Amino acid sequence: MDIFTSLAVVVGVAAVGGIIARSLKQPAMLGYIVAGLGLAAVGWGFDREAVGLLGQFGVTLLLFLVGLELPISELKKSGQVALIVGVGQIVVTAILGFGLSRLLGFSAAAAVYLGIALTFSSTVLVVNLLAGKRDLHSLYGRIVMGYLLVQDFVAIGILAALSGLTLGGSWNWLNLGWIAIKGIAIVATALYLAENIIPSLTRRLASSTEVLFVAALGWCLVIAALMASRWVGFTVEIGGFIAGLTLANAAQSWQITARIRPLRDFFMTLFFVGLGAKITMADVGHLGWAAVAMSVFVLLGKPLVVMVVLALLGYGRRVAFLASLAVGQVSEFSLIILALALRVGQVDSEVLTLVGMVAVVTMTASTYLIAHANRIYHRVGKYLVWISLTGRHHTDLAQAANWQQHVILFGHNRTGSALKPALLALNKPLVVVDFDPQVVEQLNKQKLEGDQTILYGDMGDFDLYDEIALKKASLVVSTVEDINDNLQLLEYLHSGNKKRSVVVTAADGEEAQRLYKAGADYVLVPNSVGGEYLANLISSHSTKSNSIHKLGRKHWDYLRES
Repeated sequence: MDIFTSLAVVVGVAAVGGIIARSLKQPAMLGYIVAGLGLAAVGWGFDREAVGLLGQFGVTLLLFLVGLELPISELKKSGQVALIVGVGQIVVTAILGFGLSRLLGFSAAAAVYLGIALTFSSTVLVVNLLAGKRDLHSLYGRIVMGYLLVQDFVAIGILAALSGLTLGGSWNWLNLGWIAIKGIAIVATALYLAENIIPSLTRRLASSTEVLFVAALGWCLVIAALMASRWVGFTVEIGGFIAGLTLANAAQSWQITARIRPLRDFFMTLFFVGLGAKITMADVGHLGWAAVAMSVFVLLGKPLVVMVVLALLGYGRRVAFLASLAVGQVSEFSLIILALALRVGQVDSEVLTLVGMVAVVTMTASTYLIAHANRIYHRVGKYLVWISLTGRHHTDLAQAANWQQHVILFGHNRTGSALKPALLALNKPLVVVDFDPQVVEQLNKQKLEGDQTILYGDMGDFDLYDEIALKKASLVVSTVEDINDNLQLLEYLHSGNKKRSVVVTAADGEEAQRLYKAGADYVLVPNSVGGEYLANLISSHSTKSNSIHKLGRKHWDYLRES
């Protein structure tokens, strides 16, 4: 079959697989792998060498965009918790995965790579699912994003180490040392170019987005070829990453990303189809039990590891459960690492085939688990008492028995911190509840003004409601945007003190209407309130004067002090 016909068959079948996958609410990547498996099963021949080469180009573009969008600032924001959870999960899962692989009869070398592959989780899959649920900015969503970023950084480091190995090369301290020296020198050069030279060059090209796109793509290919040359000794994939790193500080990086991303998606489709085509029915029969055992480990073992780490860090049952459930699948980086390991002679095709089978199973199951995480928690949360015993306890609530007509604030975020002075001015006991233990610790270290109590607790925890005498409160304010938690709160407060006022927060107008129907007295919609405030600001101040500028300076000072 000629190359054009091969591409026609591969892309056509992949499109069908992607459409079916999306209709089943699965990632398109899974549809591409299954499409390749189907091509191999029915015996449709195509030019696998050409498709494999184009797929390699797709991985190069993928790493080019990773370097271009390297989120170092986001990793810094994620902080200590992300680092501890990310590194802890990687180390423990890799060790357990190695042990499981050895029990299943794999060699020590293969078990090492299997342990590494089972460790990583799919950032693309999880981010899309959490964004669809509007949970990216929740506490557990931030934890998930943090440890996934740590995983991605480690995966890139492993790819760089593998990239430095020649075909059939072995791991030893001399090889590792030489790879590290070359890698540090190359990254330092890339960062220098990114800071001092490349931005000025891209500015000259910015007048034409077409020229900018071609120049960026050409730069990627030139650097990739240079990195893969015998003088440097890395692979084209790592060359793509270095090329992206040099462009990371360019003001036009977002334009380059927008143009390159569709091209990357097309060639990555070929990579995943080619990967699926390597899985045969004979492999399924031969590796079936190993795939089942590893899939169970990924779906249950990995989340359990994350759950234990978060419990030890002091997070409650709900946060620990939801954040851990997101880790239960194999990453696209796992497949890329093993494909590279296969190319440099570190593993045989059986290992890559096995992880491909595990990816199909775990991505499918994990998609539904994450989508229905809250329902699952309501069923199993009561059995996770050990997390409460391991984590931090609520502050002593002996005084709660005497609370009457008090004020309760759920969520000490920026909105909550701005509201707190006004709530204290009511001269009633104020109870602030937040489910981030770091926030609670920080607040308890401060000198508290007035009659206020700072508690660690989860708004979705029914047990907490009685402990804080929720039905006896005169005012309940929730700055948490989770629609399910707010509906649960309103349902609980439906009976009791009819003179109580309840204020909750919604992400948009549609959710606000649902909360009003559920009995909320007032629903805060931050975007709407911001627009109303700005409209009043413009109408009450002359735009020709500097009054708006002065208000802006005051607002800036407030933000820096808060």
